[in-house]
Amino acid sequence: MTIKRITFVQELLNFMGLGGRLHLDWISSAEAHKFVRVVTGFTEKVRALGPSPLTGKLELNAIARDCEAAQEALSVEGG
Repeated sequence: MTIKRITFVQELLNFMGLGGRLHLDWISSAEAHKFVRVVTGFTEKVRALGPSPLTGKLELNAIARDCEAAQEALSVEGG
C-alpha cells in the first residue's frame, strides 16, 4: 500500500510540476551510513532542481483543483 501511495503522490507532484521532489527508501536504524548517503544524495538532487516552480504562484484554490483533476485522471487510468 505504501508503494501505491508514493507512486500516486509522485504522479501528482509530476502533474503539478514538482517532479523529483519525493523519495522513499527503507533504511534500518543500524544503517547510519546508508541514511547519510540517501539523504545527502536526495538533498543534492533537490538543490539541483532549484527553487519550487510554484514559488510566488501559490493559489490554494488552483492547487486544490489541480489535485482533484490529477486524482481523477489517475483513478481513470488505474481502472
